[in-house]
Amino acid sequence: MNSELPDKQLSRVRRRFLDLLKSFFVDEPDAEKMSRWRGTFAALGREKINPALDNAIQKLTIMLSDKSLQNIQDEYYQLFVNPYGENQVETTVSSYMDGHNYGPSLAELRGFLIEAELEKDKKFTESEDSLVVMLDALGTLIEDENESPEVARRHQDTLLNRFLEPFALQFSQALKENKEADFYAACGAFLSGYLDLEKGLTGNAGLK
Repeated sequence: MNSELPDKQLSRVRRRFLDLLKSFFVDEPDAEKMSRWRGTFAALGREKINPALDNAIQKLTIMLSDKSLQNIQDEYYQLFVNPYGENQVETTVSSYMDGHNYGPSLAELRGFLIEAELEKDKKFTESEDSLVVMLDALGTLIEDENESPEVARRHQDTLLNRFLEPFALQFSQALKENKEADFYAACGAFLSGYLDLEKGLTGNAGLK
């Protein structure tokens, strides 16, 4: 991603990446989503962004070509839905930082959202420290740069460094080690690679 792009164009690109990441984890994929993923990754595969992200994109492009929709739906169910499965992967900050859901990290994140004047979208039934809600919050903070860039970027930095990146490191590792995860392990690598890129962008904005 070219950080030299005009601010509005760069903001649009960042939000599109976040929407793509949310689409992997927000619900079970369907045929329309699968088709959209294939088109998106075919286009991304022609770009050079950074080695970690390029590698994840290449893997996802191959998997989206080789796997059926049913394959990916089954994997999603086993990892994120099946209440009796032995290979479920948690998607909340507190599950990794506190060892259980609804821990102190959730309270801390709720406090951050209040400070940043963000409210969880009602379409998300997950807790505030879930991956999809945090990605949605980051997207909103990117939009907020139009009105208050310094404040929005400071909040982005907090969300990335305190919550999202530490979560993504453990989440992607859990997927990598999970025998049921194949496609979603590549999604986890894509998530980690993109968040590393986001950190570089906030760094370019003068954040420490």
